[in-house]
Amino acid sequence: MGLSVGFKIAPGVRVRASSRGMRTSIGPRAARVHVGAGRTRISSGAGPITVSTAVGGGQRRATVRASGSSGRTSAGSARPRQPTVAQLQAQARAAERAQQIADIAAVEQSLTTLHFATFPQSSRQVLPVPTGPDPASVQAVGRELYQSATAGVPVWKRALRKQAKTWAGQWAPIEALRRHTGKVIAAQLEQWHLDERWQALQTHEPETVIEAVDEAFADNASDSTCVDAGTDPDTGARYVTAVVSYGGIDMVPEHRPDTTPGGKPTLRKRTKTDRNALYATALASTVLATAKEALAVAVAATEARVLVVRPHGTETVEPVYAGMLRRELLADREGRSLDPLDVVMSAENAEMVRKGSTREVVSLPVDADSPARAILDAWSRTYDSRPQADPCEPADG
Repeated sequence: MGLSVGFKIAPGVRVRASSRGMRTSIGPRAARVHVGAGRTRISSGAGPITVSTAVGGGQRRATVRASGSSGRTSAGSARPRQPTVAQLQAQARAAERAQQIADIAAVEQSLTTLHFATFPQSSRQVLPVPTGPDPASVQAVGRELYQSATAGVPVWKRALRKQAKTWAGQWAPIEALRRHTGKVIAAQLEQWHLDERWQALQTHEPETVIEAVDEAFADNASDSTCVDAGTDPDTGARYVTAVVSYGGIDMVPEHRPDTTPGGKPTLRKRTKTDRNALYATALASTVLATAKEALAVAVAATEARVLVVRPHGTETVEPVYAGMLRRELLADREGRSLDPLDVVMSAENAEMVRKGSTREVVSLPVDADSPARAILDAWSRTYDSRPQADPCEPADG
């Protein structure tokens, strides 16, 4: 590396001496001329960037130098190009559009694939038997007894503490066995309750079945409730009845994922017919999932009676589907390639009214002999039979 010394001799005039010779710089940094040893150059700088151009005979070359960097890029050499603001904005819009398309596709899939879920069949639960007290647990009980007996006893009263230690050692096995016996009795009592519940499910006891199915419905995407269970007096079939509160057409996205002629993903507005078709398929997927889950819990039931209602106005609901799905129907119609709407409409006493050229799903009639009326009546009886708060009793708090 050569030695270089520079100094200022007047405002705007600097002289630098190096192994190459003397060189003078004249003018402000924004427009500065460099003469002397080497070629004459003109430079312009602002901030960390300085642009320098050689003048004189031959080809003119430009050099760009950034402060804090020893690299130099000559004109004509390959340089990575930074994206412009417009390009960055276009990339952001494309990413946002892609995310919007993915979100709509995910909503459509979640609406129409609920019936793909598998629900474990109810079975008898067997609790583990508590193991007997081992030496480690006996020692832990002994330490607990010793600490309790010596609480408040000063450390200098060694005789008392020694007596407490002896006492704790003698009683530790007895106390450990007592606690183990309590755990065994509690486990046996819990097992008895579980066996009683399992027996009630096997014999299709209505109250137990309704409670168990309702518990299973607690985490469903649509608000579902079990309103009835029993044995049909005419057919002898054991049934379980569920009511599903479903949303309106607004739950179906107005646009659908598609591709442009060039193969790029895009969104296109759905027609009313397409939107109503997707709504009916989504409703059917929910019906199938509800029936499968109800029959998985109610192991003795042979059919699931399902009523779907949706909001009508601000305070009422209207029925939009009713049907009785037998266990063998669901077992024979498994498969992801099946149309859920075809399955639920092949159920016994299935009702869904679709109106007009767009096939809109509309309210069901609730005549005295309709399946929807029978389930609505069962729903009403369920709520009428639930205990009501006594208006004379004071409120909690």
